[in-house]
Amino acid sequence: MKVLALARKQIAAVPVLAVFIAVFAWGIGPLLFLAPSISINSVLFYRVLFWPPLLYLIVRRNGAKINDKLFRSVLVPGILFGVSTIFGFTAITTTSVANATIIGNISTAMVLFVAPRFLNEKISKSQVALAFTSFAGVAAIVFGAGNTGGSSLFGDFLALVNALTWTVYFISSKRRRVDGVDTWQFLFGVSVIQVFVVVPYALVTSNDILQITWRDLGFLIAMTLFSGTIGHSFMLWAQKYVDASVSSLILLLGPVISSAGAWLVYGQQISLVQVIGGAIVLASLAGVVRMSSSAKINKEVLSTADPLLNSNP
Repeated sequence: MKVLALARKQIAAVPVLAVFIAVFAWGIGPLLFLAPSISINSVLFYRVLFWPPLLYLIVRRNGAKINDKLFRSVLVPGILFGVSTIFGFTAITTTSVANATIIGNISTAMVLFVAPRFLNEKISKSQVALAFTSFAGVAAIVFGAGNTGGSSLFGDFLALVNALTWTVYFISSKRRRVDGVDTWQFLFGVSVIQVFVVVPYALVTSNDILQITWRDLGFLIAMTLFSGTIGHSFMLWAQKYVDASVSSLILLLGPVISSAGAWLVYGQQISLVQVIGGAIVLASLAGVVRMSSSAKINKEVLSTADPLLNSNP
């Protein structure tokens, strides 16, 4: 009996491990964005072009159909996704990774405020208080950074706009999601619309698109395969067995991984005030997620912690 109990425990731990793998894949994403020698706008150009073909193969392999109805449903979310991509990628290169990733994660709290109206969910006063606490933590991160680790107010502003845009995208995608369309189908449709938003922007603003090297190409492929598709595959599988509240809490480790990686790889320093502010943000969001679970808030709210449906794949 003890052997069977141990076996069950180990089997149950596998999906949780998959969540950690997905979080690690997403956590190193911002580090990959900074690695290529070409400008971030050129990175955007190639990154958004690489993803749709890969998603198409996944969709077709699953036997799903792609039709006009799908693209009509993803038009508005796709446009917002593209705009969020531009702000999100640019923020990572104009402020510190710690600031960009932690500020971006407050979209979880933002969605909480619009949940009653758009998702028909009830929220408690405690959840609202925690959400405001997370905003206070963001303020500490921004004003406590100074010039530490490449932080800049402009980059922090871009990260905040990204969080706002992502929140609108999230609500839009939930309101327009068509029954019978799975995540891969929806993500493929969004990625196609994203191309028509991001590629023209990149062509107009970049002057080194043709200067891509084999090294750059390797990092772009790694972004697409590892930080994007592999991370999302692990998470999709794990979510069948792991409660949304648990996976959402683990996902909050993403900014920690990104910040630690930026310190190790790029030497981006983090001030004590930033550390405290980051801890306040993540602890507040963890409280929001846990209370959402206990209050039986819809999984749609919790899934905002998924950065792959965000613009950071």
